[in-house]
Amino acid sequence: MQELNDEKLKRLFSKQGSLRENSWLEFKESFNWGSKDEYGRTAAAFANRAGGFLVYGIKNSPIEIVGIRNNNFEIKDESNITGYFHSVFSPEIHFDKYIVKHKNKTLGLLKIYQSDSKPVIAIKNDGAIKESEIYYRYNARTEKIKYPELVALFQLLVENERQRWIDILSNISKIGPENSGILNILTGEIKGDKGSLIIDEKLVPKLRFIKEGDFKRKGKPVLKLVGEVRQAKFSGSKFRLTNDANAMEVRVSDDLLLKEYSIDYDSLSKKLLKRYSDFKLNPKYHRIKNELKKDPKYHIVRYLDPKNPRSSKKDYYHPRILKAFDKYYTKR
Repeated sequence: MQELNDEKLKRLFSKQGSLRENSWLEFKESFNWGSKDEYGRTAAAFANRAGGFLVYGIKNSPIEIVGIRNNNFEIKDESNITGYFHSVFSPEIHFDKYIVKHKNKTLGLLKIYQSDSKPVIAIKNDGAIKESEIYYRYNARTEKIKYPELVALFQLLVENERQRWIDILSNISKIGPENSGILNILTGEIKGDKGSLIIDEKLVPKLRFIKEGDFKRKGKPVLKLVGEVRQAKFSGSKFRLTNDANAMEVRVSDDLLLKEYSIDYDSLSKKLLKRYSDFKLNPKYHRIKNELKKDPKYHIVRYLDPKNPRSSKKDYYHPRILKAFDKYYTKR
């Protein structure tokens, strides 16, 4: 259990008369896990807006700091909260759990972070949570999202997509369009202005690759490698690469990768629980996991419908990620 040092909240608590629920604050007099659907609904609303705090130990009407009167909040395992949020919402809701001391009162806080992948959507019914609904924070109320805010979220998705295209085009402009190719992951074909070649499986062991980071433009041209190269047999499709004097960067995601990246989120969590004596499904785990996800040797993203780039996505992990967790936890 962490103790929160947040000056903004401390200033609010010091002026009890000015305490009000708003777009980033919601008060609960007590913590009762039987009301988890209400907590989840509010957490999703915060995540879909700009983040916020669920504060336990503050009475409404009138506002009064009473403190939490039992240890229900303190003893509630963060992994249970994480697991519940994950079971009813997608994508993940990230949070931290804190205890705040105010004079002689103890307050419990759930700090909900703004989602990087809005909107957070309910994926099943549970009490006040209804499947397919999107919740949003309006001033001091949690409600189903309204049209203007929903449009704004979709515009944000479009803007993020546009920014990704800008980044891609920026990289192409640095390499030069004549030295770039487009990979069609459905056919396994890479096309460029200067033609294409097939890299035969028998040739792969004879090629010399230089890892990203070690790449130097000296001597003979090389293929810049992002990730790892393994000899593989392709049934049906082949990969064609331009045979140009300039290096071309290629990143491949194919069904074949799932033979290597075979662990999904639930499987990873179960394996880590068995592997370590001090492991918990809590925010610490998610912070470590999200950092490791940045490395393609540990993680790939797979579209559930590869033919539809707007379809839902799912994370898959390579077994080598288990060893990466070893420096953070104690093995059994």
